[in-house]
This record gives sequence, C-alpha cells and structure tokens, in this order.
Amino acid sequence: MGVGVDLTDVRQWPKMLPGFIVCLLLAWLVLQYDKYVVGDLHRGYGEASKVLKPIKEGKEPLPYEDYKKQKEESYKKAMEKYQAGLEKKKPSKPFILKKEDYEFILQNKAIPGKFTFGERMNQFQLTYVAVLLLGGMLIRNTVGVPSVLQPGTVAARPFIKPGIIILGAYYMWSDVLKVGLIGFVLVVIFVLGTQIVISLWGKKAKADDGLMGLMGAGVGVCGVSAAVAVAPVVNAKPRDFFYAIGTILLFGTIALFTFPYIGKLLNLHQAVYGAWVGTAILNTAQLVAAATWYGHEALLTANVVNIVRIGFIPIVVLWCIYYYVVRPARQVGDVTQRLNTWQVIKEKFPIFILGFFIMVTLNELKFFSPEVRDLLGRDIVKIFMAIGFAGVGLNIAFDDLKKAGGSAFAIGFIAATVKAILALLFVMAIGPGPFTIKQ
Repeated sequence: MGVGVDLTDVRQWPKMLPGFIVCLLLAWLVLQYDKYVVGDLHRGYGEASKVLKPIKEGKEPLPYEDYKKQKEESYKKAMEKYQAGLEKKKPSKPFILKKEDYEFILQNKAIPGKFTFGERMNQFQLTYVAVLLLGGMLIRNTVGVPSVLQPGTVAARPFIKPGIIILGAYYMWSDVLKVGLIGFVLVVIFVLGTQIVISLWGKKAKADDGLMGLMGAGVGVCGVSAAVAVAPVVNAKPRDFFYAIGTILLFGTIALFTFPYIGKLLNLHQAVYGAWVGTAILNTAQLVAAATWYGHEALLTANVVNIVRIGFIPIVVLWCIYYYVVRPARQVGDVTQRLNTWQVIKEKFPIFILGFFIMVTLNELKFFSPEVRDLLGRDIVKIFMAIGFAGVGLNIAFDDLKKAGGSAFAIGFIAATVKAILALLFVMAIGPGPFTIKQ
C-alpha cells in the first residue's frame, strides 16, 4: 500500500498511533454490533420461536413472571448438577426475553422484528469479520484514509496472529482421533489436493503467487485462519485477502442455504452429512451453521473434521514454502541464487502457528479451565481479530483489485465446488460408521 512500518522500531510508534486508535475504535464499535445483533438478537429469535410454537398450537402461555422463574430454576438445577460433578459441561446462562418482547409475542403471535433482523444478519454471516472488511473497504474507496492514519492501519493487521494463537485454547488433540483414520484420509485428500490443484492452476493462469497461495489455503483448509497463516510465506497483499475471503464467504453462504436441502434430498445420515460439510464448507461459522441446521449429530462430526483441517495448517504452509519460494529458486540456473530448503523454512515458517499448537496441547493437558478456555477462545480472540481485520479492510483499494484480475474468483469458486462434489461422493461411499461419534 506504499506504507511501510516496523513494529519493532519504537521510533515509528508515534506515527502509527493515530491510525491504530482508529482501528481500535472501529473494532470496538463492530464488536458491539456483533454482540447485540448477531449475538443477542439472534438468540432472542431462537427463544421467541420456542415461546411462539406452543401458542400457535393453541396452548395457554405462561404469565411472564412464571416463564422467567421457570427459566431461572432450570438453569439453577443444571448448575447444581455441574457443581456436584454430575455434568461435565458447564451450562450456559439462558436467554430470557424481556417483558415487553414476551408480551408482544403473546399479543401478536409473531416474533418481534428486531429478532428477525438479527437472525437474518446471522444467516447471511454478516459477523464482525465481514462488517470490518466491507466497512473498511467502503471507507478506503469513498472518503479515503488520510496519510497520517495509514501507518497505524498497516500496523493493526498483524494483530490477527496472536488471535490465532489464542484460538488454540479452544481445541483438543483428542477430538481429532475420534473420527479415526478415515477422517485423516478424507482431510489429506481434499485439503492438500485442493491446495496443490489451485497452486498448479494458478501458475498456468499466470495468477499472482500471493493470491493463489491464500486462495489455496483458504479453500483447502479452514478459510480465514489458513489464509492468514500462509500470507507471510507468499508475501500476500491486502487485496489478496479480499479475493480469498470474498470467495470463501460467497461459497460458504451459498452452501449454508443449499447443503441442508441437498442432504435431505439425498437422505444423508447425520454423520455422513457432518463429514461432508466439515470438508466442503470453508468458513468455520458457516460450517457450524449448516451442520446445526441439519442436526446435533451432524454438528459433532463436522466439528471434529474441521479440527482435523485446522491441524493441517502447518503442512499447507510447508507446501507454500516449497512451491512459491524454494522451487522457483531451484529453477534458477545461477547456483548463488539457489536456496537452502531448511533455511527458508526457518526464515519463512510463521512462529505464531507453533504458538497455536502449543495452546492446543495445553488445553489437551487440562491447563485451562472451561471458563478460561471459553474466555480465550470466544471473547479475547475476537478482540485481536477485530483489530487486525479493521486494518486489513482499510488497506483494500479498488485500484489494487483491478490489477489482480477476475480469474482468481473463478479459480477459487470452481475448485471449492469440485471439492464439495467429490467430498460428497466420497463420504456417501464410505457410509456413517467411521464418522459417527459416540455421545
């Protein structure tokens, strides 16, 4: 973007501060939106649907105070079981409708409009990631980003990396083993296969290496996290994130609204459906939504397959190091320009990926309590990601997008579609046995 910053140079911090503060403010505002609209209003929609169902069936609704008391007592009993060691998972606090919302449902026999709005925002995956990227792009390409703010917006981008490290506290190695060897085979074929195909296709199409590296990682592994991991290896530009993440979110949104119906049409077993969406849908949030839509058993299987995919991030990084750095250097006739593979790996391998797996291991060893794990993996990680994506969005200019060419979307989308079709045929041929998780 024409602005270079070195976070290790203390002398540059003052010039980074104004733009970084802007990214902090944007991140805070959008996280409030995410909590209220995508979070509270979405949960309100679910609770309102539960309250409305018996009313439509002609049953007498409870008075508000009785409804509220029933929810509180149910939560209290669940907590007592958890504290007595009878339940392993701590119960979540129930969502209790406000009195005015509850009475609106009773009087109108309909869900309040604000809850419907929140549900729609959640369905279209307009979470903080999408809003920050799209909002940042809108600012950059309309009113523009003043030069005094640009160093700070660039400095905000690397905050995604510590977010990925913290995310590791939410996963366990033991979960990976539950799907058995066939789960690993499934992921190896479609994760590495997709990455390799996109890399080769991108070379033939003479597409930018940074763009194809991000696209291959995002489409093959697990969306945004994989793309971020590969970015420093392939020297990706902010515009590359737009193409890769745009493809991931577009394909995932279409899949979210079509895969459940395809599954029903084909009468797929829940475990088979879970293995399919866990392999085929690129974005974790959309994957979970599509699996939950189909059923709880499907969600359990999809989550485990997704964890296996995440475990392949370092392998995809190593492939990118070989294909985009070591291989081109070896093709150079001058021996002085050849690179030592191990030396390149040491220089290019993102250290924060190792931090991610250290956190996974600590979680496996019960180092984190459930409360701490949820705080890290759900709340704190969002803060770092939000700051980083605010910086990314503010550094995406349409002028840069024009230079990339539209073939990137086609390559990524076609590869994702072919991967989904082949994965469906594969899991249907295998059957539910290897993918079923005992509850």
